[in-house]
Amino acid sequence: MLALRSVSAAGRRCKPTALLARATTTRISPLATTLPRYQFSSIRSRGMAQVPVGQPTKPLPDKRSIIPLEHPDPSIVLTNIQGDVYPTFPKKVEQFIFFSITNPDGFREKLREFRKCITTAADVVKHLKEIEEARKKNQGLPKPLPKDRMVKLTQYQIGFSFSGMTDLHIESPGDPELMDGQKKGAADLGDEPAPESTSAKFVGEHWSQEWREKKIDGVILAASESSDTCEEAVAKAIGIFGNSIKVEIIEHGKVRPCEEEGHEHFGFLDGVSQPALKGLVKPHTGQLECEPGAIIMGLKGDDDLSFPQGRPPVATPRTRPSWAIGGSVMAFRKLHQRVPEFDKFLEENPIKEPGLSHEQGVALRGAKMVGRWKSGVPIDLSDKDDPKYLDPEVINNFHYHDPTPGQDRCPFSAHIRKTAPREHHDAPGARIPLAPVLPRALIMRAGIPYGPEVTPAEREAQKTSEEKDRGLLFVSYQSHLGSFGFSFIQKRWANNPAFPPLEENSFDDGVDTGFDPIIGNAKGVVRTRLASGTNPSLSTEEIKMEEDFVIAKGGEYFFIPPLTTIDRIGNGDKLRANEATAPSASGGGAPAAAPSA
Repeated sequence: MLALRSVSAAGRRCKPTALLARATTTRISPLATTLPRYQFSSIRSRGMAQVPVGQPTKPLPDKRSIIPLEHPDPSIVLTNIQGDVYPTFPKKVEQFIFFSITNPDGFREKLREFRKCITTAADVVKHLKEIEEARKKNQGLPKPLPKDRMVKLTQYQIGFSFSGMTDLHIESPGDPELMDGQKKGAADLGDEPAPESTSAKFVGEHWSQEWREKKIDGVILAASESSDTCEEAVAKAIGIFGNSIKVEIIEHGKVRPCEEEGHEHFGFLDGVSQPALKGLVKPHTGQLECEPGAIIMGLKGDDDLSFPQGRPPVATPRTRPSWAIGGSVMAFRKLHQRVPEFDKFLEENPIKEPGLSHEQGVALRGAKMVGRWKSGVPIDLSDKDDPKYLDPEVINNFHYHDPTPGQDRCPFSAHIRKTAPREHHDAPGARIPLAPVLPRALIMRAGIPYGPEVTPAEREAQKTSEEKDRGLLFVSYQSHLGSFGFSFIQKRWANNPAFPPLEENSFDDGVDTGFDPIIGNAKGVVRTRLASGTNPSLSTEEIKMEEDFVIAKGGEYFFIPPLTTIDRIGNGDKLRANEATAPSASGGGAPAAAPSA
């Protein structure tokens, strides 16, 4: 948390906070909105309950969403994987330094120096253990805690757009959308076009001028437990590269203050349903699991699916150059959130049922649109915001099929159901079955909120001030954007009114349940979207949203190389797409197979 005094969404003044003792950026708080507020540590993590100051407490269970295995798959070399890819950086403050390369030879020389600063997956696993130990030691102490009890973290990661890869003589690691760049594919993502936009050249209506015009070759992530540490880290990174780069854009992220920590600006707990990577993570009950190759190139599960007519789907390992093994693709999106407008929509469209107050109807409508209550409790498990469902062994233990695969509990259009359907029973002979896609269409999310809290004036006007920009710096990691990573989920699921399909239908032949009401985009200038199933008393009711609540202001895709490849880039090697590769489906892959400098 920033060492500043700030006002929470509830209007309460918060004290500066000191300790980072959390496993991940946005993890489950064990506090539901129905519980009383207490003064508490800034470390509102999955493992930190809120208790009255100074009151003795029982040992807390480990409630992190990602718990690394003590003995991970030995074929996966954690010292070769950058740390925000897996397990993701624990952080309260993060800055994204987007740069262009002005001197490739000079950059390579500086990269050799910066390489020593890069935080690996193995480093993050150690950090998480330190944070967990600090959490236990500091349990029950008055807050804020003294600095000598802080876990100070300086974490770095570096990646390259295809433009930067070209400057450094790096060919494609095997992802066409990475090569094209996000701007070229923004229209297909549903970003609103500007009047001057053409089919040949997309111009985003809401993309900021710098994101429209700047040449972005790479990104450096600097993540820390405090703003002071993060500023020091940013200055150090920029100083190392010197005049070999030009800093084009810096985006500043920070967790929200006080009791809103871990929640995005609409107020919903974020990062609840991270996938557990097989061989690396100890899964909670019901936690979605995937092969590590869904996130990390060249590992088991880094494959494509084909659907031959009349036969079961066929999984084919992707062909990767050896230098890509252990790498990943990062999708970055700056997503502006129109919070007062979203709240106004809920106020004007409460669910009306006997016994429900207006306020309860407003909260229920929001929960139906998202699929969870603001506390993180899944609506599929509880029709009330009941804190008992925040138990980490319960919160993700559902699959939308109890007792039937309908939408009596959770709408088909709900955000979390659109983006992670969890389970599907395909009818015999389905043309394109969905079930084999689901465990592959999982992404590792590592975003962080940005911008100020909503002001009283904005709440009263129910309109976002032109001077206030807030939202989410969205980050996801996947081994392939289009199959089945971020762009697949956005285009084929969130923006698809006919997804998810009914049981008897094929993957691309569903009923019209509407758009994802949170991130779903209608293509083109007309932004009107419909969604159904959010009223439990009237399943056929459609809600009409005439404006976007989430607006993309820019973004890019980046290749996040393994450490052995960072060494080769620094040494000036030309990395060819046809370089010898190790099969991604054998024995979990082997990042160690990548040549070292």
